[in-house]
Amino acid sequence: MNEKYILAYDLGTTGNEAALLDVKLNIINHTKVEYPLYYPKKGYVEQEAEDYWNSVKKVNSILIQENKINPKNIKALVFDCQMNCTVPIDNAGNPLMKCINWLDVRAADLIKRKVKGLIKISGFGLRKLLKFIKITGGAPGTNGKDPISHILWIKENEPEIYKHTYKFLSVKDYVIFKSTGNAITSRDLGHTSWLMDSNPGNFCWADKILKKFKINKQKLPELHKSIEIAGELTEKSAQELGLESKIPVIVGSGDLVASAIGSGAQDGQIIVNLGTADWVASHTDKRLKDLLNYTGSISSVQDKYLCISKQETGAACLNWIIEQMFQKEKEMYKENLNKLYNHLDEMVETANAGSKNLLFTPWMFGERSPLNDSNVRAGFYNLSLDHNRADILRAVYEGVAFNIKWALTVVEKLIGVNKSLNFIGGGAKSNIWCQILADITEREVKQVEYPNLSAIRGSAIIALIGLGFFDNFSEATSLIKIERTYQPNIDNRKVYNKLFAEFLKIYKRNKPMFNNLNP
Repeated sequence: MNEKYILAYDLGTTGNEAALLDVKLNIINHTKVEYPLYYPKKGYVEQEAEDYWNSVKKVNSILIQENKINPKNIKALVFDCQMNCTVPIDNAGNPLMKCINWLDVRAADLIKRKVKGLIKISGFGLRKLLKFIKITGGAPGTNGKDPISHILWIKENEPEIYKHTYKFLSVKDYVIFKSTGNAITSRDLGHTSWLMDSNPGNFCWADKILKKFKINKQKLPELHKSIEIAGELTEKSAQELGLESKIPVIVGSGDLVASAIGSGAQDGQIIVNLGTADWVASHTDKRLKDLLNYTGSISSVQDKYLCISKQETGAACLNWIIEQMFQKEKEMYKENLNKLYNHLDEMVETANAGSKNLLFTPWMFGERSPLNDSNVRAGFYNLSLDHNRADILRAVYEGVAFNIKWALTVVEKLIGVNKSLNFIGGGAKSNIWCQILADITEREVKQVEYPNLSAIRGSAIIALIGLGFFDNFSEATSLIKIERTYQPNIDNRKVYNKLFAEFLKIYKRNKPMFNNLNP
């Protein structure tokens, strides 16, 4: 039988989650190879670009060999990736420095200086802000986490690297270059670099912004739709990846867009993603925005936009508390991390809703939306001798859900109120987290099948539409199933509404402290 397969790769913050899928979106097998983050200085977060490529080689050897797949049956490769990362390469494709990760804030002071003006709004000079809004539909954060800030930092602090840079690429674009020799990026990544004109019908590099900040357009990759073919595997790359040459490589997208597609949500339906970071989003025909709450729309697929409120640390908070308080359990279940998470879920269920009035704010590495502040930090509030480990753990689950509810209120003002939420990401595998989210948001929560693989499925859909296996996205996303639906428990409404009201006050009450302690 001549089966047809897609290889889809999700090049995330902590590793490459990859899958082999058939053309009906069935996942034949999936695996993950991890790679490290580096923190060389305060505010610096980096990765080795070569780790991305090596991870593709490793997952291929597992997926192809374990399933005894004939490489001739692979019809396309498609990548999605963590967004807002920057890899400068020379014309041979060699990285000129470590990749600047999306968590990196080294450029915060620089971008604040570049965008300041006499009349300030959210740290921006009014005229510069209006220019960005008119052209891009939003503006870069003043925390320095966007590619425009990375490029300007390199230009100012590493002029030789800037001089010798052939192209500034994102994570998947680097792997695509290694695969095909072509320097190409997708519209969504171009948009979130804040260097692209995202007005309907344009979707091109913004000459006015490039001129204003003196960035050489020739150092940027070509912009293409996600469903287009970026090129074909070269002989050299095919040999390294254990595949046949000339297999199409699809342009793909950032992980936000891929996950949104893989959630199965249709236009106007709200998606909540809980991974290392978390976000609330919905597809729309309009370029919607709420600048005061740092929520806006990025270019997506089929000339649509994804209206999104993105938050910096979601399930990363759970991983942190595991390292601090649950090392014994981690060691006990080291051979099967799923059992560890199941054990933690069971512990959370033993604690009462509201965690005995204990509040946790999940701002472990600054925050992006609805507040945009690289100085803000996480904390436990109202902690007492009455609290135990189960209460503290549940407070982390609830704190992340409170933060998501905050973002949801902003998105729903733009999109409209939804009665249900499609829930994806690794955190959505937790049944108790699903129930807590339903209780806190007072919305029906739909747990998508294989929620941690939504980006991979979304990428596969992008590839299959590009290859002509599906006519449109609605046809493809209708194949994505809902695993389980959770209804809000009205008995918990009173305690959660009281805690959420206090949650919203914490930032303003403590902002001077954050600024003083984290200058």
